[in-house]
Amino acid sequence: MQVITGSISTYVFSMLHGRPVFLLLYRAPGLLHADTWQAVHGMIEPEEKAYDAAWRESVEETGLTPERFFRTDFIETFYSEFTDAVHLVPAFAAFVTGAPGATVSGEHTAYDWCDLDDAASRFVFPSQQQAVRTIAEAVASWPETGNGMHEITGMFQL
Repeated sequence: MQVITGSISTYVFSMLHGRPVFLLLYRAPGLLHADTWQAVHGMIEPEEKAYDAAWRESVEETGLTPERFFRTDFIETFYSEFTDAVHLVPAFAAFVTGAPGATVSGEHTAYDWCDLDDAASRFVFPSQQQAVRTIAEAVASWPETGNGMHEITGMFQL
């Protein structure tokens, strides 16, 4: 068995009434993990940094440009029977104001803004559930962020 890296997850969130809401994307039929709710997920291209891939995939999969962007201290881990490998996936967080409408890519058929409990209940993988809990805890004093999230917005040309 091997360990695979090379992909990222980004949790797009907004703040409504002082609480985080998360953008979930519904995976299109015929694709791996079809008919499940997901965060932004994608592959890191050759010579690309993980944080650049996270930003790029966020924009490509949602049509939204983050106003603030964070790396988290959370790494998703899961075993996949399709690859017979353990995957290590760094989790990022992207803030947008006001839970705007998203333009989903062809990988998804729908989106929904969900509060923490709803988001956690819709995710299939426990690591995704833990990621949104970690982010929600870190933004409890928004616009300040607590342990587990580090702003890296300045690394991007806005």
